[in-house]
Amino acid sequence: MDAGQLSSARSGRVIAIGRAVLALFLAASYLLAPAQPRAIGLIVGGLLAAYLAWSLLLFVASRTPAFRYRLGRTPLALTAVDLAVFTLLLYLTSGADSPFFSPYVFLILSATIQWGSRGAAIMGLLTLAALAPAGGSLAFGADRDAGAGQVLVLRLGYTAVITVMLMAFGRHIERVVEELSRLSDPLSEGEADQDPPIAECLRHALWVFGASRGAFLWGETDEPYVTLAVLSEGRFSTEALPPQAEPWVAPEVGEAVFLLHAPSGATLVRKGRGGAQGPNAPLAGALMAREPFERALVIPASTRGLTGWVLVFDHEDPANEDLAIGAMVSAQVSVALERWESQRARRAAVAAEDRVRLARDLHDGVLQFLAGAGLQLDSLAKAPALPSEAADRVAILRRAISDEQKELRSFIAAMRPERGKRSTARCLLAREFGQLAERLSHHWTIEVTAEVRPDDLNVSDRMNFDLSRLVREAVANAVRHGGARRVAVTADAAGGRLVVRIDDNGRGFAFDDDTGGEPITVGAAPRSLRERVRAMDGRLELKSSPKGASVTIDVPLEAAG
Repeated sequence: MDAGQLSSARSGRVIAIGRAVLALFLAASYLLAPAQPRAIGLIVGGLLAAYLAWSLLLFVASRTPAFRYRLGRTPLALTAVDLAVFTLLLYLTSGADSPFFSPYVFLILSATIQWGSRGAAIMGLLTLAALAPAGGSLAFGADRDAGAGQVLVLRLGYTAVITVMLMAFGRHIERVVEELSRLSDPLSEGEADQDPPIAECLRHALWVFGASRGAFLWGETDEPYVTLAVLSEGRFSTEALPPQAEPWVAPEVGEAVFLLHAPSGATLVRKGRGGAQGPNAPLAGALMAREPFERALVIPASTRGLTGWVLVFDHEDPANEDLAIGAMVSAQVSVALERWESQRARRAAVAAEDRVRLARDLHDGVLQFLAGAGLQLDSLAKAPALPSEAADRVAILRRAISDEQKELRSFIAAMRPERGKRSTARCLLAREFGQLAERLSHHWTIEVTAEVRPDDLNVSDRMNFDLSRLVREAVANAVRHGGARRVAVTADAAGGRLVVRIDDNGRGFAFDDDTGGEPITVGAAPRSLRERVRAMDGRLELKSSPKGASVTIDVPLEAAG
C-alpha cells in the first residue's frame, strides 16, 4: 500500500458499517415520504429494499476473513454500486431537490478513507457530474423551478466545500504517513569518526519532514563553545559560535519539541500527547539572525556528552502531528549520537590496551637493548688502546643513547593510562626545544638552533613529546636527504595555535609539497610526519628548493595534550 492509498481491512469494515446504517435510514425515510406515482414508488421501494439487503450482507461479511481477502480487495466495485444506486434514487425522485442527495456525502467520505486526497477529488467531481443534468433541466428546461434551483446551488456549493476540505484532510493524512514511513529508514551505522555524525542526523531529519533546509546546533557538555551546522539545498557547512549570555534555546522548552513561527514569535510546544502554547521567541536572536526562516520545527537531541537541537526550516504544511513525529526523530538522533559515543569509547579502550601492550614491549625490548648497548659502549670507552678520536665518537654515541633512553622512558610513562593519560604536567617549551637543539647538534654534527615565542610558553608533556619527535624527524630528513649543515627551528604561538617551522640550508628534497604531492625520493619520512601531525589535529606544509627545505607544522596549542 502506498501513502496515497489509505484503504485497509479496518477502513473496509468502517465503510460497511456506515453503508448499512445509511441504508436503514434511507429505508425509514422512504416510509415517511409523501405519496408518489405507484410505478415510481414501487421502483424506489424495491431499490431501497435491495440496497438495504446488500448493505446488511456486506456488513456481516466484513467481519469475516473472506471479505478481507476477497470482496474487501475490490473497493472500486463496491463504490461503483453505491454511486449507481444513489444516482438512480436521485433521478427517480425529485432530481435537483431530491431528499436522496445526502448519500453522496457518504460516497465522498468513503473515497477519502480508501484513496486519500485523490479519492475525494474524483468522487467530488462525479457527484457534481451527477447533479449537472438536473441543473441543466432547471436552468434551460420547461420545468424551471426557482425553489429547486436554489436548493441545487446550495448543494453544488456544499459538495465543492466538502470535496476541498476532504482533499486537504486526505493530503494531510498522506503526508503524515509519508513522514512515518521515512522514520523507518534508520540512520547509517558507520565507523566512529573524530566528529559526531551531525550531517547524517540533519539529513535524516530533513528527509523525514520533506524539507530542503535545516540546521543542527550542538555543543559538548563541558565546553562553552557551540557549533552550528547548516544544510541548505545539499550544501553542508559548520561554524563555531562563541558563548553568549543569552541561552541559545529558552530553558523552558530546551528539552521539548516545538514549532516556532518567526514573524509572530508564536510557539507550539509538545506537552504530553498534545500541544500547548510556549514562550514567545524561544530561540536566541543571534541564532535567528544567522539563519533566517519563517517557521521552524525544533527537535532536541542529547546524550551524556552532547547537547543539541535539530532545526527544520520552512517544511511543507506544518501541523500538530509534527510534534509527535519530531519526538520520534529526537529519539533516533539521540540514539545515533549515543552509538557514536559508544563506538568512540570502545575504540579509545582498544587503543588504550594497545598503548599499554606497546609500552610493555618497548620497556622489555628496546629499552633493555639500549641499556645493554650503553654498557657495551662504557666498556669500549675504557679500553686502553682506544684512539682519542674514537673515544670522542664513543662518548657522543653514549650520550645519544642516554638521551634516547630518557625520551623512551618518558614516552612509555605517557602511554600508561594510570600515569600518562590523565597527567596534567606541563613544561617550558623554550627550554625543551633548546635542549633538543643541543642534542641534535651533537648527534648530527651540524648547527641546530631553536627559538620559541613567547619564551614563557608552557605546553603539556604529551604535546612536547609529539613536537620533539616531529622536529627530530624533520632534522634527520634535512641531513640525510638534503645534506643540510644548518637547521633553524622556530615556534610561534598565537590565537590558540602553535606554528613550528624547521628551515635548513640543504639542497632540498626531490619534490615540492605545496600541492600535496607524494614524495618521490624521500621515502616514507614525510608520510610519517603527516600521520603524526594529523593525529594532533594539525596541518603540515613542506616546501623545497635547491637552496633548502622548509617544514611548517600548525597545530592547536592543546593538541594531544
